[in-house]
Amino acid sequence: MTTDDIPIRSPENLRQTCAGKLREVRVSKHFQAILGCLLGENWTTPLLAEVVITPDGKLLGRCAEEAAFRVFLGTARDLINNVHGVARVAGLDGDEVGYLVGRLAEVKRQP
Repeated sequence: MTTDDIPIRSPENLRQTCAGKLREVRVSKHFQAILGCLLGENWTTPLLAEVVITPDGKLLGRCAEEAAFRVFLGTARDLINNVHGVARVAGLDGDEVGYLVGRLAEVKRQP
């Protein structure tokens, strides 16, 4: 099989396969909420609707019923390390890891 034979997966397909694999891994409710938010999944109550990474590297969250980012979730550095760790445990392939890391890049708040 050559690289020309490997089908290109859509972002939605990557999101779904990531979610399916990560759903099976036991993590804290806190981390589960973050992963669910990044993947557009409703895995926790209250629902973490949105996360942002501030210019100084803090990870903030907004619950579905809140208008503002009120929840300090940790640091971007810790989140990136945890995402890579759970990716290994879940058996994510390179494309799936790339999708998840790309989602992290999307949540960075511009200075």
